Amino acid sequence: MKKPGINLSEVKERNRASVLRLLCTAPSITRSELSEQLCLSPMTVTNITSELLGARLIEEVTPLSHVKAPGRTPMLLRIAPDSPVVAGVLLTKCHVFGILSDLSLHPLGRAHCTLDEGETEQSILKKIFSIVRQLLACTTRPCCGLGISAAGVVNPENSGIAYITDFFGVQSMELREPLETRFGFPVYVYNDMQAAGLCELYFGWGRQEESFLYVGVTNGLGAATVMHHEPLDACGEMGHISVDSDGPHCNCGSNGCLELYASTTAILRRIGQECGVHLTDLAQAAQLAMRDRTAYTIFYNAASRLAYGINNYLNLISVPLVILGHDGVFLPEELLGEMEKLVVRMNVAMHQNRTRPRFVCSSFGDEAPMLGSICTVLLQMFRGSYPIERLLSQSAGAAGE
Repeated sequence: MKKPGINLSEVKERNRASVLRLLCTAPSITRSELSEQLCLSPMTVTNITSELLGARLIEEVTPLSHVKAPGRTPMLLRIAPDSPVVAGVLLTKCHVFGILSDLSLHPLGRAHCTLDEGETEQSILKKIFSIVRQLLACTTRPCCGLGISAAGVVNPENSGIAYITDFFGVQSMELREPLETRFGFPVYVYNDMQAAGLCELYFGWGRQEESFLYVGVTNGLGAATVMHHEPLDACGEMGHISVDSDGPHCNCGSNGCLELYASTTAILRRIGQECGVHLTDLAQAAQLAMRDRTAYTIFYNAASRLAYGINNYLNLISVPLVILGHDGVFLPEELLGEMEKLVVRMNVAMHQNRTRPRFVCSSFGDEAPMLGSICTVLLQMFRGSYPIERLLSQSAGAAGE
């Protein structure tokens, strides 16, 4: 049976989405650079950018420095200062963080609240509503969408949390429908690891490497994989890889899960027991490890366990770069080198592609999952899934006010 082809309308949408992606993720760019990087004709690029300029979504600026040469000075293009904004929410097991940004991930406002003992699904939703209202109050520009970066397993329709443990007795939670009903713009829900991976893909290490593994250390452990500039649709629950079948029982139902040894919760609990101190976050624990041998040993053992889990991933999906994020950015720096050495010694897949996996920290410190909430909306635009006509009309409407 003959497969259906791609019509001209779909080609136009794809080209427009590709141009928008480069305009959003580059500080500024010329038409010739767009044409060269996207392998599009100069006429196609001119037509698309003229449409975006006409809607006031982007603007032209004169380069600050330019080598004089015959002909016109190539103008730079960038996202316009009055273009629509994106709201983002990071939902953890303890907090709700909010951020508002433009289409180039420049923050315009922030908000935060704590989740307290005895929360319910309805009380958590009310706090998310409040955070979004605070964000929208930061600007008069139209909001084109809301991205939710959430702990737990997100359902295939990206409409809410399908499964989560240790979350005030809540095991699943619908997010998209109540938020879209309340605010009237599109809402996209992604796992916080996947969201952080998108942030690195568009604005971080993804500019240098086309494939990588993002590993987030928090009260659990998760991962997101990007292959050839595309995020893989995978659950990413690295924390529930069993590394000891005779180990302690995990809430997921298995035994000896990796997060029982190498998560933020596990490290802080172990340091508290063996060092007789009470620490609230991994940054404090890392500072202690620099002057306390017992604390450092606990970090070393946790990092070694984590390296084994990462190696399991890399033997299945081989990538040249491992990015440590979330609380993982607070691991003592020399331990990243030790983890890299351990994985290189064990890894089998690298003999296929002859590339040694490299370990680095996130480009955004511990903020990748929060900034990634914005990127869940940008992903739809860059794939052509978001109605660009809506974005253009919003931008043009805001410019005309």
